[in-house]
Amino acid sequence: MNFKLPEDRILIIPLLGAPGIKLSRTTLKENLTDWSIQLKTIRLLMERFQPDGVFPFMDLTVEAEALGSEINFPEYGNPYVTGHFIETEDDLKVIQSRYKGLSGRMPVFIKVVEKLAKDYSNFSIIKGAYAIGPFTLAGQMMGISKLCMNVILNAGLAHKLIEFTTKVIKDYIKAFLDAGAEIVAILEPSAVMLSPDQFDEFSGKYLSYLVKELKAPLILHICGNSSHLLKKMPHTGAKALSLDSPVNLKEASKVVSEEIILMGNLAPVKIFLQSTPDEVAEATMALLDETKDIKNFILSSGCDIPLETPLENIEAFMKAGRKFGAKTSPLI
Repeated sequence: MNFKLPEDRILIIPLLGAPGIKLSRTTLKENLTDWSIQLKTIRLLMERFQPDGVFPFMDLTVEAEALGSEINFPEYGNPYVTGHFIETEDDLKVIQSRYKGLSGRMPVFIKVVEKLAKDYSNFSIIKGAYAIGPFTLAGQMMGISKLCMNVILNAGLAHKLIEFTTKVIKDYIKAFLDAGAEIVAILEPSAVMLSPDQFDEFSGKYLSYLVKELKAPLILHICGNSSHLLKKMPHTGAKALSLDSPVNLKEASKVVSEEIILMGNLAPVKIFLQSTPDEVAEATMALLDETKDIKNFILSSGCDIPLETPLENIEAFMKAGRKFGAKTSPLI
């Protein structure tokens, strides 16, 4: 699948989702458990802000829940995994024997992607999806502290677990692609804890496997300051790197090949959540000025935009970005 950015403008794809519940007058939990409600919210977000890409809500617990993890859904805020149950290879074998493919809330998000792909089939916007990364899912199953310890003390067990989580993610991403997704963002936040060599061994090679097997453009997103991994992340074969706000994009462009798309990276909390619309516009223009010489660039938030973010701030971000060019040609 060919993926190419237009040459005469900058694409704008903020990582939207949760703030849209204000438009649909729904709760976050309703959106994460009911495809029809989530679809309604995303349609309202698209109508209000008209970004250059449409994605479902971001939820880092879907895959772990499908494998049997208990999930806590707070009244306000994102869900999270409450327990970790893999400590030994025997524990892993039990989970492997129970895995029957797509389950839990996976079909909710697949259905949303399918509907969005049809909704916007005649629009020159990116139709995307999210999936968790292999190392991060393994951390949810074992506990990230224990996984990092096993990376050092029991690499064999760590690899067996990550091989299994990679299979689960592959199944999920394939379903997204079959549903009409043109690109999938792999969310690998826990990889920021790894050294460059550890990243190669316990995350990068599994991401490379997914790229080769799925034969589709993938975005790699790592939260936090991933500057120490910038030389390694391109080796995964990812088409784009979504970089969080602590990473200097201009410096990143000196490390990463210009053939790879850089995506980011206005601060979700400091700018989107805590600033005024004028301050958001000013920060957006400053970021665009800083990145004006980057050949392949998508303007975005550094990570998922917080639920409480004022909608006026998102609007200010979009308007400031649009000053750099009007909509033109198809993307894919």
